[in-house]
Amino acid sequence: MWLAIKRELRDLLSLWLVPGLAAVLPWRWCLRLYWRLAASPLLMREEVAGSRGGREMLGLPRHDEQFDRRFRFGFLLEHADVFRALGRGWRGLAATMPLQGSMAADRNGGLCYFFNFNQGLPALATLRAAGFQVHLVYRSLESRPPGVGLARYAYMRLRLHMVAVVCGNRGIGTGGARERIAQTIAAGGLVCVAADTPPRPNTGLVSVRFPGERQAWWRSGILKLALQTEGPRRCFDVRLDWNTRQRALELIDLPDSQDLGALVGILNDRFLSALERQPELWFYWPAPQGFFLFPEGARLD
Repeated sequence: MWLAIKRELRDLLSLWLVPGLAAVLPWRWCLRLYWRLAASPLLMREEVAGSRGGREMLGLPRHDEQFDRRFRFGFLLEHADVFRALGRGWRGLAATMPLQGSMAADRNGGLCYFFNFNQGLPALATLRAAGFQVHLVYRSLESRPPGVGLARYAYMRLRLHMVAVVCGNRGIGTGGARERIAQTIAAGGLVCVAADTPPRPNTGLVSVRFPGERQAWWRSGILKLALQTEGPRRCFDVRLDWNTRQRALELIDLPDSQDLGALVGILNDRFLSALERQPELWFYWPAPQGFFLFPEGARLD
C-alpha cells in the first residue's frame, strides 16, 4: 500500500504539479525552472533508473549526470506541453517550437514520419499553424494498463484529449488504421506516424541499423503504406538546443520513390543522426532490446 501511495505522489509531482506550471507561467520562465529542477533526482526517478540498462546496451555510460539531467528535462517538457496547450491553446503551444528552414508552399495531405524523441505535441501544433490538416496515428487507450497508477492514467487520458485539441480532430487509432489513413490522405490530411516502432509477433519487419552498426528491426506496415498511397511524403524532426533549451521543428520532403529499401534507408539515417545529436530525448531507452528481437510469426519485407 505504501509503495502504491509513493508512486502516486511521485506521479502527481512529475506529471501534474511541476508540468502544470506551464499553463500559467511565461515559457522562458518554464525553461529556466525546468532546467533547474531537472538536476534533482527526485523527479522521474523510475524513468531515469529504467533508462540506464538501455544506455549500457547501446554503448553509453550507465551513470552520467548530464544525461540524467537532460533526460529529465526532455520529459518535463513533454509533460508541460500538455498543460501549455490547456492554458494557452494550440497556437500558444506552437509558439514554443518555430518551424525551421524553408519549405515548399504545398500543404497537401500525405504521410509524415517522425521518430520517438518526445516533444511531439508542439510539433503537431506547429504543423497545424503552418497550414496543414494534421492527423496523428496513435495507440488507443481503452482502459488503465496494468501497473499504471491512477494519477498516471488520468494524465494519459488528458494527453490524448489534448492531442485532439491540438490537431482539431480525434486522430487515427492503430486498430484498423490502414484504410482510415488512406482516406484521410485522400481528403487532404497530413497523417503523422512514428517510423521507429519495435517489432511485434506476426507483423512485417524491415532491417535497420542501430549504433555500433548493430542490426535491428522496425515494423514495416506504415512504411509500406507510403508506397501504396498518393500524396507527398515528409519527415519532421524536433531539434533541442541544449545551450538555450529552445526547440525548433525541421520539416523535409522525402523522395517520391517506390523502393521500400530506399525509404527505410533515408529514415534510418535521419533516426541515427537524431540519436547521435540528442540521445537523451529518445523514448525507448528503458527497453531498446525490443528492437533487436525477431518475434515469432514475424516476416521480413
